[in-house]
Formats: sequence, structure tokens, C-alpha cells
Amino acid sequence: MTIWMAITALGDSAVLLPMMGWMAICLMLPPPCKRDAWGWLLAIAVCGGCVMLSKLLFMAWGIRPPWLDYTGFSGHTALAILVWPTLAALLTREGPIAWRRAAIALASTVGLAVGVSRLALGFHSLSEVWLGGALGALVVSWFLRVLSSPSAVPGEAARWRRIALGGGALAILLLCYGRVFPSQHLLQDMAVWLSGHPGVFTRPGPPG
Repeated sequence: MTIWMAITALGDSAVLLPMMGWMAICLMLPPPCKRDAWGWLLAIAVCGGCVMLSKLLFMAWGIRPPWLDYTGFSGHTALAILVWPTLAALLTREGPIAWRRAAIALASTVGLAVGVSRLALGFHSLSEVWLGGALGALVVSWFLRVLSSPSAVPGEAARWRRIALGGGALAILLLCYGRVFPSQHLLQDMAVWLSGHPGVFTRPGPPG
């Protein structure tokens, strides 16, 4: 595995989908942070939904901005920029503000590195990565702004929630890292079913 493949694996849905689900579950652990849990589910729906819609519009009907080298938002980039900074924020929620900011900045760098890896590996064009990155950044910025203050959860409960979140996240990484979720094939099948076309629209040339 090359360094770029190792980095891009951190943005694969095989890792991020169970990570997003576990984060939602941990937010609902007693005493539940229902407001945060619903906010997180909304963030997932908006980010994932926009990525899916952009890809389906292109693959099913060829709808895209004519001036861009574009087949849809980079899902790896968008979801990595959404998930890793949010995980960092939740794990450092009760810590000093300087630690929290440093953790979020470091996690954001991971998301950006995933975007660079998509370019380096030739999986996406620059416009696809920029659009995916902008989408992820907008959604995660909104969620971190509306996240409840640490005082909303009692100290002991917050500690156990943090332990559960960190332990589960580590287990997901160990079990799922390096696997590939067939999201592109599923979207292609969905595009064919929706459009009734015999095949999907594809990029006319190599990404640039």
C-alpha cells in the first residue's frame, strides 16, 4: 500500500459509515444528548445526501456544470472533513480549549490529506475535490457551532461517553481500515435504475 492509498483509506465509506453510526449511538448514550445526536444525523444526511445527489445527477443524466471537469462531489473528501474533526471535537469536548482546537485542526488536516490523496491517485479532478471539501467544511463548521457545551453532560457520564466513543472508534479503525465499500458501484446501479439508460454517463477524458 502506497502512502497515498494509506491516506485515502481514511476517507473510505468502509471506515466512515460505521464511524458515523457509532458517533450517533454514543451521543444517545444515557444521559442522552438528543439535540446533538439529531444535529449529527442532520449533518450526515446533508453532507452524504449532497454527495449522492451530485453523483446521481451526473451518472444518470449527465447533469454537470459545463465549465468544470466534474462527475460529482468527492465523497471521500467531504465525509473525511466532516467525520474526523467532529470525532476530535467530541473526544476533547471536556478538555482545555487549546487542546480542543489543536485536535480539531489536526483532524482537519487528515481530511484535507484525504482530498490531496484523491488528486494524487487520479480518482478525482481538482474541481471535484474542492467542491467536496467545501461541502464537508460547511457542514462540519455548522455542527461544531451548534454542539452543546460540555456542561450539558455530567462529568462522570461525559467521561464514560468519551471512553466508549474512543474505544469504539479505535475498534472500527482496526476492523475496517483498508477495506473498500462499493459505493460507486451501488450508485451506478441506482443511476441506471432511475434513468432507464443502458449505462451511466462517465468522464469524457482523464481528470485534470
